[in-house]
Amino acid sequence: MIKSFLFCIFLLFYTSSSSQTFRNDSIRSFVDTSIDLIRSNAVETSNIKLIESTLYNKARNLDSVSDLAPLYTEVFKLLNDYHGGLKYKGKTYGWTQPAGSANAYLKEKLKTEKAVVSQLIDKTIGYIRIPGNDDFGFKKVDSIANDITTHINKVNSAKVKSWIIDLRVNTGGNMYPILLGMKEFIGSDNIVFGGFRNSKGESSGRWEIKDGKMMIDGIELIRQVPLTVPIRKDIPIVVLTSCYTASAGEMTAISLIGRKNTYVVGEPTADYTTAVQGFRINKDAGLNLSTDHVVDRNLKIYRGNIKPDVEFLQGDNLEDLKRDKKIIKAMELLEK
Repeated sequence: MIKSFLFCIFLLFYTSSSSQTFRNDSIRSFVDTSIDLIRSNAVETSNIKLIESTLYNKARNLDSVSDLAPLYTEVFKLLNDYHGGLKYKGKTYGWTQPAGSANAYLKEKLKTEKAVVSQLIDKTIGYIRIPGNDDFGFKKVDSIANDITTHINKVNSAKVKSWIIDLRVNTGGNMYPILLGMKEFIGSDNIVFGGFRNSKGESSGRWEIKDGKMMIDGIELIRQVPLTVPIRKDIPIVVLTSCYTASAGEMTAISLIGRKNTYVVGEPTADYTTAVQGFRINKDAGLNLSTDHVVDRNLKIYRGNIKPDVEFLQGDNLEDLKRDKKIIKAMELLEK
C-alpha cells in the first residue's frame, strides 16, 4: 500500500560507527543518511545495530554508490521489510519475501485481469471484482473510484440482497480510489474504519467517514459518480481473498473487516499490510520504508497477513463464477 511518497531531507546525526575511515566520503554520507532515516522512521528497528555495523564494515572500502546499493538487499532483510526498498537510478534494491502458498490458476489470471468486473449472481447477489492498479502518482483517483461505482450501479437494485467483493486479483497499488469507490459498503456516517500505528503503537493515520465525507489520513476524498440505488446498511458481504491479495487489496479487505454481516473467504493474503513512505537520500536515491502497521475498525493491529474467516484453497474459476468453489462457499454463507 502506498500511504504517501513524501520526500524529506533529514539532518545527519552521525553515529559512533561513522568515525571509521572511508575510502570515499560520498559513500559515508550515503550510509549515514540511510541509517538515520531507518532509525527514525522504520516500523521495525530491532536489528538497527546489526544493520549499522554491517553497512559500515562492508561499505568503507567501496568506491561508488553503484557498488554500495546491492548491500541494501541485506538491510531490508534485517528490517523484515519486503514492502520497501532502496531506489537508486531507476533500480530497486530490496528483499523478496520467501515464497509462501501459490495458486497457479490465479497467477496466470493476474496477467489479464486488469479491469473491474461486475455482474448479478442468481438475480439477488451483487458481484464485483476489483483488480490492483498502478496509480502510485495519485493521478487516477477520480477515474478508478468512478469506475468502481459505475460497475456497482450496473448491477445494484432493490432486489440485491447481498454482495460478493472479489479481491483475489488485487495485487495492490493506490488504496485511496478503491476505498472511495466502496464507501457505502464500508459504513455510514461517523465511523472510524481503520488506520495506522507506528513502531511505538501510536496512531499515525486514520480512515473515517465523517459527515458523509470519506477522510483518509486527514485527506478528504470526493467521488464524482453517485450511487443510483443506496446500499442497504449492514447488507451481508463476503470478501474473497487469495495469496495474491496484497497491499491496497489487503487494506480494502481490512476496511470491511469488523463490519456487521461481513465474512472473509479464501486464502491467507500476501502479507503487505504496512504503510510505505519514501525518503530522499540524494538526487539519485531514496528509501521506501515500511513505517506503520494497519489497524481495523476494532483496533486490531495487522503485523502479518489476513487470515480468512473461512479458508478455502484453490478452486477458482473466473470464467464461470457459478463453478467457482470460493464463490459457492460465499453463497452458502450468504444464504444463512
